[in-house]
Amino acid sequence: MSEYEIIDTNADNIGGCGFCGYKPGRTEGYRRKCDWLKERYAEGLRYKVLRSRQFGDIGMIEYTRGSQAWRPVEAEGYLVIHCLMVDSKHQGKGLGALLLDSCLRDAKKSKCRGVAVVTSSDSFMAGSDLFLKAGFVPVESIPPYELLVKKFKKTAPDPRFIVERERVLKRHQKGLTILAADQCAMVAKCVKDIAEASEALGLKTKVIRVKSAKQSRELPTPYGVFSVVYDGKLIAERPVSGTRFKNIMSKLA
Repeated sequence: MSEYEIIDTNADNIGGCGFCGYKPGRTEGYRRKCDWLKERYAEGLRYKVLRSRQFGDIGMIEYTRGSQAWRPVEAEGYLVIHCLMVDSKHQGKGLGALLLDSCLRDAKKSKCRGVAVVTSSDSFMAGSDLFLKAGFVPVESIPPYELLVKKFKKTAPDPRFIVERERVLKRHQKGLTILAADQCAMVAKCVKDIAEASEALGLKTKVIRVKSAKQSRELPTPYGVFSVVYDGKLIAERPVSGTRFKNIMSKLA
């Protein structure tokens, strides 16, 4: 075994893997993410863990077919990367490129049009630098999010964002609504913290669980798996802490 190994997970081995800084079985978010993955494998999703012989699981990449992407993008014929992460203590060693290369090889093997990814300057998503170095190019932007693509055929159509914010927000004109998917292991704690903070403010919280890729692609933000709407306005487009939520509400008041 070399110093690093990429583990292709499945329903049988995912429970023993660490991901995104979460150790196996320690939190509700971890358990929800495992259950979410077990349902997605049959849809063609790939979740790979980067394992160090010395340090254990230190990184991951998650991707799926464009038709099953949990991001509000149209990317038929492409693979779409949901997440790519390497622990900060192990960055600068080319490990992110190692994970990305495994996805690109899968895309070529599957005769896809290419690979697409939503990046952000926000810390909750991968930044663009790694992908730009690998030959990806930007095709659309909704700040702070950017849609990048690496095509295998120049004639292939560009992926695009399909965010229809106003149409979605009209459905949630009254009160506080959290739209949340278990695709992200951090979501469970954020939902709990926001609900507790909103109760302290005298607000009732409605939590809508996003349970399919189709529902995810209808969310009002390129993040795709989490939104907070208050009286028809998008007030958080990715997971936030209870403290951050209180600050947002105080500014609205």
